[in-house]
Amino acid sequence: MKACWCATFLLLTASLLSAQDFDDSVSRLIVGGSAGVFRISHDDFKGVYGSRSAFLPSGHALLKIKAPYNLIAKYRRFEKNATATINDMATDLQWQQRFLNLGLRYVAYGERRFTQFFGFGVSLMNIEESGPRSVVTTAGGKRDATGFYLEVGTDYRFMQRAAIFFEVEISSAGVEGKSAFEGTSVGGYYLALGMNLFVL
Repeated sequence: MKACWCATFLLLTASLLSAQDFDDSVSRLIVGGSAGVFRISHDDFKGVYGSRSAFLPSGHALLKIKAPYNLIAKYRRFEKNATATINDMATDLQWQQRFLNLGLRYVAYGERRFTQFFGFGVSLMNIEESGPRSVVTTAGGKRDATGFYLEVGTDYRFMQRAAIFFEVEISSAGVEGKSAFEGTSVGGYYLALGMNLFVL
């Protein structure tokens, strides 16, 4: 009997969700977060920190100008720690990288549950290293990097004010004005799952 009631409840819930009429009236301001894997492009990174990849969260805010054009700001941090043996002494190494992406996302929300999006913009990065070995600084220190990013993804709107999404982002940036070829770029690849909340 309990199983029957549970099945009935699930069917009713699914029917209500499928019957919802979604519109574009609550997509003026969207905030969201995601978590995924980032892999840095720089060839020398693995030799110092042991691995190019890490699992990290990200946050963003989306402001609609006029459908389908939206301004977006995205933020995340990439951190790596390692130990190096120099002159028979173990030394801690640390990498901290902050991303601020500012750009334009092309997306229009309407009656459809599934929506594709793509975007592009400028990627501003700040890098701080500590320890006697480093990748882009001189024996530790801070560096800024500027470049660009491209993104593409899809989301599934399961409620009027909420959607889950998958995104792929590619970024490329050179340190302090230097060229950002693949092997020297401090950008990389970011694959993530997340959720959007339709605030206004």
